[in-house]
Amino acid sequence: MIEMSQLNEVQLITFGLILLRMIAFVFSAAVLSLPSIPVLAKVLLPVVLTMMAYSTVAQNSVLARVADLQHQLVVLAFLEIVMGLCLGFLTRLFFFAVSMVGEMTAVSLGIGQAQIFNPLMGSQGNALEQFLMMFATLVFFTIGGHHMMIHGLLESYTSVPLAQVSFNTLTLRDVAYGAQGLFVIAMQLAAPIVISMIIVQFAVGLLSRAVPQINVISTVSAASALIGIVLLMICLPLMSSQMGVAIMETSASFFKFVKGI
Repeated sequence: MIEMSQLNEVQLITFGLILLRMIAFVFSAAVLSLPSIPVLAKVLLPVVLTMMAYSTVAQNSVLARVADLQHQLVVLAFLEIVMGLCLGFLTRLFFFAVSMVGEMTAVSLGIGQAQIFNPLMGSQGNALEQFLMMFATLVFFTIGGHHMMIHGLLESYTSVPLAQVSFNTLTLRDVAYGAQGLFVIAMQLAAPIVISMIIVQFAVGLLSRAVPQINVISTVSAASALIGIVLLMICLPLMSSQMGVAIMETSASFFKFVKGI
């Protein structure tokens, strides 16, 4: 911890730059940016992290570089905010994949029209998507995803020191490939239920041809929802392991971005 009253001008500027990256990360990262978390907690967390990390980050070389670039303070502040936002966005890739799974599954079950507000993504979503997001959040905390986030954020000050932020296009390409891998994992998570629903729809189509008197629309909607819920209960253990793989993919993309900038 540090004593704010003992800091000189350059040290205060350095503290502010560290804090800007922390704040941008907390307000854009998955889980930490939830609307249900009080704003006061979102502000205090980066302040506490900054005070804990300052003595490690603010080395003499960093202070000298900040002193030389004081006339570009606005640019330095902007780059730190962009860096924090980019890191926070990368932590959301896993939850984007889970949201995609919930949307595809709900549409295949015929319950995609029941929309409710999703606080994690800040948008409307169906009930099944909301359930999968909460389940994914539980998996995220279980395997220590929040520890990975904080560790990656602190590691970014070593890989991308203050006043040295620059963006490598090759690194951004690697992140795009990582997002592509998460899309594949999302398809794998949704595949059992989606394929099962296709088979059910095909069987109902044959049944409607064989017995035209049956009210297919009312029958297939109830049957699809029931079969889908049963399959979801059966597939949840497999989905939890696949979600763990997806979190590791997100972590790999996160650290690759940090080390490649």
